[in-house]
Amino acid sequence: MTDSDVPLTGWQRTFSSLSGNRAFTFLFAGNIGFFFGMQMMMILSGWLVIHKWDNAAYLGYLMATAAIPMLVLAPIGGVVSDRVDKRKLILATQCLLVVTSSTVSILILTDVIQFWHMMLITPVSATAFAFNIPGRQALVAILVPRDRLMNAISLSTAAMNASRIVAPALAGILVAPIGIGGAYVISTACYATAAATTVFLPPSRPRRVREFTFLEDFAGGFRYIRSSALLMGLLLFATVPIIFAMPHQTLLPVFADDVWHVGSVGFGVMQASSGAGGLIGGFVVANLDSYRRKGTLMLATALVFGALLFVFALSPWYGLALGLMAAMGFVSMTFTTVNNTAIQMVIPDEVRGRVMSVMMMTFGLMPLGAVPAGIAAQSVGAPPVVAVGAVLFVISTVVIFVATPSLRTLDRGMEEGRERETARRAAPADAVPGMDHGRPRP
Repeated sequence: MTDSDVPLTGWQRTFSSLSGNRAFTFLFAGNIGFFFGMQMMMILSGWLVIHKWDNAAYLGYLMATAAIPMLVLAPIGGVVSDRVDKRKLILATQCLLVVTSSTVSILILTDVIQFWHMMLITPVSATAFAFNIPGRQALVAILVPRDRLMNAISLSTAAMNASRIVAPALAGILVAPIGIGGAYVISTACYATAAATTVFLPPSRPRRVREFTFLEDFAGGFRYIRSSALLMGLLLFATVPIIFAMPHQTLLPVFADDVWHVGSVGFGVMQASSGAGGLIGGFVVANLDSYRRKGTLMLATALVFGALLFVFALSPWYGLALGLMAAMGFVSMTFTTVNNTAIQMVIPDEVRGRVMSVMMMTFGLMPLGAVPAGIAAQSVGAPPVVAVGAVLFVISTVVIFVATPSLRTLDRGMEEGRERETARRAAPADAVPGMDHGRPRP
């Protein structure tokens, strides 16, 4: 009997993927530092834009400079992740994030920061994300047994949401005594911590023989996605929130400043409320490995999120908005974890980095919603813009679910993926049964 076969209860079950797994523990610790730094950077950059240049449209432009590199470079990052040592890839890009964050800190502290500086530095950071995040995501499934994969993804996402509790509140509180520049220095320290933990990760090289060119690898990932109706449906489910629902995150500084007038501390508390809900949701979903009808669960949580977002957009009370943010964090955490786990379960290791990078490309679609949302908010205000986005989100979610029958039998597809990958891992390293460079064999 292996460790993963031992029945676990209570907190042991909640943290089962960390038990006895030194490599994943270091990755998990690094993820905390990474997400903490990222959340602080996102909060501080938005607050800097609103308070220094007072232009909601600038928020959309800045989002575009962050999203476009991820849209263009994420698939390349996935190919690189499948071909190189993931530890070295993560370490190199993490160091680049330390450099970009340090640069912004210096520009702010010396009082020479201009908006064009942000427009130049932000895409450099986004480029690092495009290579760093696929490597981190792919490494989780390599370091953790598949029967504990949902738990590992739940904990990783819970760590992200834990950072959303502490980091935004801390950023908002620190702005008053030490300024945005000082808070950026702390964000830089978080990135440096994540880089340090990466040193302790084991080497992770590709298992398959690299007999294909870079471009063939690039195309192979898309061929594999196109061959699977279930995978296509899951990726579409991950894309819709980015386009229609997530622009509300871009506009949160506008809500905090112009709608409820709560300042930087109130803005941080809003983000922390969402993170608190997400953290609770993370611990709940970490125990849902055996829950059936995961496709229906995804649909239900998506619809609830859309309804909550609509009410949030029109709420005249800050206190109600905080409760709604917490509830949205809970249901979005559930949706995201089930979706991410399903994707990880149905794909083989040989294309994992490329498929996860395509999933990350969805963040590159954010300008499709964020830029027009920012421009519209400058003219008519943020509340009606977010309300319309919530309605479009619900409609498109229902359409995708109805048009993708395989989502309704998601558990069967995940179980087949588990069995297929178990057999694949038992095969010789140079044998990739059922796969011809990202294309399923007949």
